[in-house]
Amino acid sequence: MRESLSPPVSRALALGILLAGIASLYYGIVRPVTDNYAASQASIEQLQDALLRYQRAARDLGPRQAELAALKQRQSSQDGFLQGANDTLVAAQIQNKIKALADATKGELRSTQVLPAQDEGKLRRITVRGQMSTSLAGALRVFHGLEAGAPLLFIDNLDLRARPAQLRDRSASINTDVIDLQFDVYGYTHASN
Repeated sequence: MRESLSPPVSRALALGILLAGIASLYYGIVRPVTDNYAASQASIEQLQDALLRYQRAARDLGPRQAELAALKQRQSSQDGFLQGANDTLVAAQIQNKIKALADATKGELRSTQVLPAQDEGKLRRITVRGQMSTSLAGALRVFHGLEAGAPLLFIDNLDLRARPAQLRDRSASINTDVIDLQFDVYGYTHASN
């Protein structure tokens, strides 16, 4: 025999079944879809942030590469090596330094001559011969300026000669001794292979 349920119980049971069906539809279909959508949105935001960072990095790439090249060149110079595309440009740097020091000491630079480059193991020696006239104090400042800075430069084959009295400028004071200098200045670059 079948007993029938009272109308309020049957309504409550039907309502419970309906709510259970709606809950199972929500947790079985709607909730996974919304969770997947939220996860996709979070992933999209992370990727957009990453894209913005990469675009910023790409914009900064050129200046950063130039800065890196400058740092590498500065590091090589700080290591004591001359920098230049070829021997002629490196020798011109040495000549310019000699000229600047001669001008700073009010000396007279008579000539500079680039001597042939020499390979010494993994290094290449670039040499410039200079001739100038200056005072003894000026000569000391020139030598200090050449040997004290970076890149490393060395003085070799130094010849100092006091200028004879009859060749001196008569208007110069007696305390100013003029000497003629001849010297070789050399530095090193990495030998090209």
